[in-house]
Amino acid sequence: MSAPTSFKRDVQGLFSRYVADMNKVKLNNPSSSGVRVLRLNEYESVKDSHYQIQVALHGYDYDSRSDTWLVSAEHRLLVRGGRAGEYVRSAPHPMPPDGPMPQEGIDIFDQWVRDGMQP
Repeated sequence: MSAPTSFKRDVQGLFSRYVADMNKVKLNNPSSSGVRVLRLNEYESVKDSHYQIQVALHGYDYDSRSDTWLVSAEHRLLVRGGRAGEYVRSAPHPMPPDGPMPQEGIDIFDQWVRDGMQP
């Protein structure tokens, strides 16, 4: 059995080229009424914002113009609190901004979340 994915070993590098740009992005803080800066190179920041990041990463999964899924069901993100088979179809700000991350990177991030978001 392989080790669970970890932030330092598996996830941090996925975002390295976007750290400087994303340090300017402010997100709603679900644990308070304020906002926080998204720091993609910091474990706690990514862990606290994991679902918002997942939505952004999956923001390219569906093409609303042609009403077509661009990824298979196994690669789609379920809507948090949604019904079975209800997938995220859009993101306010898909990430990365220059086009979809390779599916392998998205799969690594999703696995990190499923593995319990280990440091």
